[in-house]
Amino acid sequence: MKKKSWMTLLALSLTLVAIMIGCGKTTSNDIGKTRTANDLEITLSNVEMKDSNNDNKQMAKIDFSVKNIGKEVSGAGAGDFVIQTEDGKKHQVYGLNANNFGDEIAEDKMLKGSGYYEIPTKQKQFTVLYEPNTEESMDKIAWMITVPSK
Repeated sequence: MKKKSWMTLLALSLTLVAIMIGCGKTTSNDIGKTRTANDLEITLSNVEMKDSNNDNKQMAKIDFSVKNIGKEVSGAGAGDFVIQTEDGKKHQVYGLNANNFGDEIAEDKMLKGSGYYEIPTKQKQFTVLYEPNTEESMDKIAWMITVPSK
């Protein structure tokens, strides 16, 4: 009888340890989440990692969907977003990619497109920051991203 109780206790202990280890891995992934700022509903709909021409870097292709919920024409583009890596450094849009999105958005209309950002390799997570470059006071928002494998 003692052996059965000991085995049950061991099994319960191992289960508890596994649960605690799993809970310790708190990674956040905001892909698909919509945030609102400056009369824009912005959804970061997909993140795809690609190879870069630089061996120490990788290219993050981020797909955005931006809806104008305001009463006036607005605008958005890949240059309004930056990536902040785990070391705290900010990486601007990769300007050599002609496929970066950007345009005016009429009231109640949507703009979809991709932004390309070159970041160091071996990143496990990064933050996408909406930081429009304007002299007006603008809301800023962020998405935490767990880096998908290539």
